[in-house]
Amino acid sequence: MSHFRLYPCLPLHRWIATTALLLPLACTDDGAPAEVMDTEGIELPTGGQSGDGLDESGTAADESGGLPGNCGAETFELQHEPTNVVLVLDKSYSMVDHSWDHDGDPGTEPVTRWNSLHGSVSFIVEEFDDGLNFGAVLFPAVDVPDNEWATACEVSPEPDAPVAPMGGEAVLAALPGPEAMDLYGGTPASGGITTALDHLDTLDDGLPQALILVTDGAANCMEGTTNNAVFTLYDEHLPELVAEAYGRGIPTFVVGIDIVDGIADYPQDNPYERLNEVAIAGGYPRPGTEKFHNAQDEEQLRAAISQVTSQIGCTIPLEMPPELPDLLSIVIDGQEIPWVDSCNGVDLGWSYVNPDGPYDEIELCGDACDSLHQVGTLSAHYNCIPQG
Repeated sequence: MSHFRLYPCLPLHRWIATTALLLPLACTDDGAPAEVMDTEGIELPTGGQSGDGLDESGTAADESGGLPGNCGAETFELQHEPTNVVLVLDKSYSMVDHSWDHDGDPGTEPVTRWNSLHGSVSFIVEEFDDGLNFGAVLFPAVDVPDNEWATACEVSPEPDAPVAPMGGEAVLAALPGPEAMDLYGGTPASGGITTALDHLDTLDDGLPQALILVTDGAANCMEGTTNNAVFTLYDEHLPELVAEAYGRGIPTFVVGIDIVDGIADYPQDNPYERLNEVAIAGGYPRPGTEKFHNAQDEEQLRAAISQVTSQIGCTIPLEMPPELPDLLSIVIDGQEIPWVDSCNGVDLGWSYVNPDGPYDEIELCGDACDSLHQVGTLSAHYNCIPQG
């Protein structure tokens, strides 16, 4: 969910000049978009998903090669602004008490879940630091000394790393090292989310906001519980808290670590079902029956967090959804980006977030996302079928 500013059209004698595209954009007397002037001789993108039937003027040519009348094509420059992203990270005792075969190689020693999470966070903040403003909250607090119920659920009221431009270095500095074994406590995810939301409330920069929740189990530490119930009871408040945040425009993306579809000991509930609920409440559930990203090894964990981070940094709302979605063109730094069905496994392209509509968001894939972060702008050209 990158934030973009839509630049209004200019009078007829002016040009919209961007780093991505140079096009004349017509306006009515009151500044509203109107039909585009004749642009013969100006190289335009060839169209969105197919590109068929568009000549260099940006309109479709008839079969005889003649140019029909203008159809009202429009072009908008979108200025990229970063999203404020808080990583809400599980550092409970189970993150070091459990090791896993992180690389699928029986010849290598297993590592802790925390070791894999540390490496994955290192990767994504280095990869996306120039396009997103990162911060971090760890739950429970870093200084929780043991697994006693009276202290196991403590969460700092302040973020471990405040959200900031180029905040990746501060995020990594706030994490216990990858080989750390002195992590303690339960899974007070609600406390971590609350701290993250309270911190975002202090930011008045007008930028969009998002949370990435990474955990190896269902939440416990429900407010009001004592003794062993602190660990055994599921915190029903978490999905409510996440849903409330989404209602305020702050989505939560959920990544699970080695989550099993069955009843766990702490809490005594099904973490798979519970994280599905949280992912749905967060506003961006995955398609299919598994609504959260469920990583079963380190490679999958890194891929899941990277995919979520890329989705946040390169999902672009279109204030004006195209009436003809097949004819939308996206141009970055003079290069038309090809349309693709999905960004999964694609190095360069763009796709609609909702393939069957509404066509109000697009996602940039791979190198296109990187280019956007480097250049800072893109152009959306709304091609059209000529009238008559």
